[in-house]
Amino acid sequence: MMLDGILNEDVALPDVVKALNDAGVDFVLVGGHAIGGWTKKPRATVDVDVVIASNDHAKAVEAIKQRFPELVMHDLPVVTRFAPPGVSHHESKVDLMKPGGDQAIIKAALTNNIETSIEGQKVRIPDLEMAIAMKYASMVGVYRKMADKYQDATDFMRMVQANQGDIDMDKLRSLGKLVHSDGDKEIIEYVSNVLTGKSIVI
Repeated sequence: MMLDGILNEDVALPDVVKALNDAGVDFVLVGGHAIGGWTKKPRATVDVDVVIASNDHAKAVEAIKQRFPELVMHDLPVVTRFAPPGVSHHESKVDLMKPGGDQAIIKAALTNNIETSIEGQKVRIPDLEMAIAMKYASMVGVYRKMADKYQDATDFMRMVQANQGDIDMDKLRSLGKLVHSDGDKEIIEYVSNVLTGKSIVI
């Protein structure tokens, strides 16, 4: 699986990957850039999202600061964001996600992934079940904007439809359980609905 070097306005995806690789950071690329191979329909995305191993977070922050000094850092409880000056952190270009606290599904990406490449740079992305589970987590997230939830649902459905014969349902159940107590049942119900042409309610 090869990922392209989609330009993200001021920030090029391969530059983010190279900066983190050069710094020896343990990370997994997630978000819109990471799922194109699973949906079979890559789409444009605004920011570069990466999950950073807890011990490497400070190193990752420094690597992005050095590579993109024009961006302003916003350190939040679950993510460190880098945005252009004068705009909200919600318009960030690079998100360094922290897998600590109650972010069990985020932390799971560090152990449920596959290796691919971007313009010669090695990078890990979530494996199929992990990618589906992360989209499920976003779909049911309490603080997620509804418009974003609909995009998550579209991504979820496309991944399921494109890979329906390859999904490990037992693994998906265990990952769904990391989202919330009934997540194991709900994520399988969502997958079943997609495969039988039914609606999914978010």
